[in-house]
Amino acid sequence: MKFKATTILLFLLSAFSFSLSAQDISGISKAIQQVDAKSIAIHFSDNVDLKIPGTDGVFSKQQAELILKSFFEEGTIANYELKHQGKSKNESYYLIGSLTREKQLYRTYILLKKNGEKHQILEFNVEIDE
Repeated sequence: MKFKATTILLFLLSAFSFSLSAQDISGISKAIQQVDAKSIAIHFSDNVDLKIPGTDGVFSKQQAELILKSFFEEGTIANYELKHQGKSKNESYYLIGSLTREKQLYRTYILLKKNGEKHQILEFNVEIDE
């Protein structure tokens, strides 16, 4: 009986953990769709590996937000669609999406790592999709 109760408890805890990450993931996707660099930056870790056309490096949370905001202001974002997401064994998540700006298609890759009860963005990559 104890084994069954423990199994159920572990299942519920893992389901709760996944729902927290689902909230983070939907918040990030929504912020990209709304072209809201500030709302995305809320999820940044203290240092972010940021790669967007014309910029590649590790930046502070504040610097990364300004760079991303500048990228968004370079042209109208028409659409963002989350294509794939996954979880690795070490509590990190990845999101792969498609971003359309005017007539250019971009592929996005975002890596998140659990830090306490939240997930923080460690990497944010935007590449021209050819």
